[in-house]
Amino acid sequence: MKPAEPALVQWLADAAAPVSLVCFHCAGGSAQSFFPWKKPATGLCELYAVELPGRARRLREPFAPSVDALAEHFAEQCRALPDKPLVLFGHSLGALLAYETARRLLAEGERQPVALLVSSRQSPDWLPACAGLPQLNDQALRDYLTDLSGTPREVLENQAMMDLAVPILQADLTLLLDYQHLHPRPLEIPVRVFGAIDDPQVGYESLVAWQRVSSADFGLRMIDGGHFAVMEEMGWVLREVDVGVICWAVARNRGRQSASD
Repeated sequence: MKPAEPALVQWLADAAAPVSLVCFHCAGGSAQSFFPWKKPATGLCELYAVELPGRARRLREPFAPSVDALAEHFAEQCRALPDKPLVLFGHSLGALLAYETARRLLAEGERQPVALLVSSRQSPDWLPACAGLPQLNDQALRDYLTDLSGTPREVLENQAMMDLAVPILQADLTLLLDYQHLHPRPLEIPVRVFGAIDDPQVGYESLVAWQRVSSADFGLRMIDGGHFAVMEEMGWVLREVDVGVICWAVARNRGRQSASD
């Protein structure tokens, strides 16, 4: 997949920042979802956000055929980033995309991430894959957008805007429904999971299940709010980057040194 526009939007450039944070948006979202993170991330990291095709700057591109195709291209984009510790964060659908991108980067052995942070999405091996997802017909998708409380009212009440939003959401949810977890070996980097106590779509047990896909350090934090609580309270994620990145990088370097001895 060779998009006409870059798949990564750089929201915050800072050569002195100790880490690069790449963020993956939810179904129906865009890179713009992470623009509000720019100010709180200042001085902490260089901030990037992926842009799936079929929306925003990539509106004229066809929707992605699969999670695998997206992950391959996002990994290619990540390998071109500045040479500093790399952390991936994904929300909802973005959590799955971040996970698959991390796997490709780790497999290549070049530009490897030091940690994976995810929120509001079941573990990749959780079944059924359709858990928490609506039917893909027009009215069900419109109701889904309303129930999640993550779409501005002015969009929900604007017919023209909804006519644009619904096909994007349908394409993104199809990625989830078609996804199959085919990885027998767990990740070898820390995984941090964030969930929302009042999220009607993603239950506690499905968040704990992320522990199955990592052989390294695992953590789960539940916060107040609904499905988009973590996106609105980005400080939880940024604090994890701030506190953990040096430890993760040191641990990764020690592991490499031990393997070479």
